Amino acid sequence: NLIADTRPASAQIVADISDHLIAITTGFTGAELLLFGAAETGTVVVVVCGPRAPFVVRRKARIAGIWINRTEMTFRAVPHYYAIASRKPLDTIPYTIRARHEMGMDALRLQAPKNIDPKRIPSYRQALIRNMQNDNLYYREPAHVNFLGPQLFRVDIRFPANAPVGLYEVSVYLV
Repeated sequence: NLIADTRPASAQIVADISDHLIAITTGFTGAELLLFGAAETGTVVVVVCGPRAPFVVRRKARIAGIWINRTEMTFRAVPHYYAIASRKPLDTIPYTIRARHEMGMDALRLQAPKNIDPKRIPSYRQALIRNMQNDNLYYREPAHVNFLGPQLFRVDIRFPANAPVGLYEVSVYLV
């Protein structure tokens, strides 16, 4: 028996990457990854997260003329690489969707210890993001998803020479 589906067809997206394995050897100077695909109407957003691991942020203080580490906060499961690309500005996407899929620095889930005063977390969070951006491991601004026609798109993702070794997750969303 065939049953007809009277619901409207949902939007479709198909994507792939140019290399599924990037070899980091002694002569590694960085790599460029091409993500390409086809999408129906909507906003295409690409999120690339590098290996997740704990990350310690330390605050220094000057004591007797010497700078020393004074306090610290350890965030759990921090992506050690983060890149994002979007066809439209991220602020045009509802925050609830961005938070669910970690679209943008303000939506990035950085898990602080539970026993820390919540008022202290924002300054450490900002320091973590700033340090990762200074090391070129977090994009400062989203890259642009380039459409080559009404449906075909491409995104160039750059991995710096100091990109950490591990598994990376590439997620492509049609919003």
